[in-house]
Amino acid sequence: MLIDVIKNGFRTIFRVRHDRELPPAGPKPAFGSTVVYNRLKMQLIVPIDYEQWEWLTEKGWRTLDMRSNRRRYFKVPRKAVTRLLHADETEREILLLQILEHRYDRSRLH
Repeated sequence: MLIDVIKNGFRTIFRVRHDRELPPAGPKPAFGSTVVYNRLKMQLIVPIDYEQWEWLTEKGWRTLDMRSNRRRYFKVPRKAVTRLLHADETEREILLLQILEHRYDRSRLH
């Protein structure tokens, strides 16, 4: 643990860190999958259709293999995910902005 902290400090000091490019959009994720956007992760607790997945990918959300990922993400609350996935097209934009602009508590960092 301490070694990781030291390594991260050196990476920050020597500016080794780079912004990652957005990976290509994959196929529509299955029920229960996790999708991520920057530092947010959202579990798809509601089945989505192809139109919803296309909309999410246009906004920058991607599926990610969480088993090999060591990054820490803020988990989007289940109620917000449910409201977003059940909303119509006009309300969806507003709800997504609220999710992205919300100030997440550090305790939600997983």
